[in-house]
Amino acid sequence: MSLSLTLIPIAIAASSVVSYALQDKIEEGIYYKIDTNLKDENILTEALKNRGCNVSLDKRQIESTLGNVEIVFQRQEDDTISAVFHKDIPLKDAEEFVKNTHEEYTRIVQQKTYHKLVERAKNEGLILESEKRNEEDTIVLTFQVGE
Repeated sequence: MSLSLTLIPIAIAASSVVSYALQDKIEEGIYYKIDTNLKDENILTEALKNRGCNVSLDKRQIESTLGNVEIVFQRQEDDTISAVFHKDIPLKDAEEFVKNTHEEYTRIVQQKTYHKLVERAKNEGLILESEKRNEEDTIVLTFQVGE
């Protein structure tokens, strides 16, 4: 008997709680934010580093620099993380940066889920029979049920 399992990349994004000082600057139009639904600071930090960013993390925000551009990620009241950009950064460039960071974040989540699933299946006596990856980066795992 075989058991098939499909891991599909899930849509995840980033949004944050902006401090009062930064919030004032957003309201004044000096900065703008892009909301996302990303929640894990550690995975976001890893995604940013994988994209070549220098990253520093404190209790309220993640500060990231790519070249001479600084991007701040802050936790929002709804527990998501938002990206904050200076008004001099074109919106199109900021949206693309967030999109690419989101894709890397999703790849990391999928990779971590894959490793946990394979380890758990092994511990439950399942034998990995086959693994296929399609063009959408969906992974199909087929396990043989041990006796």
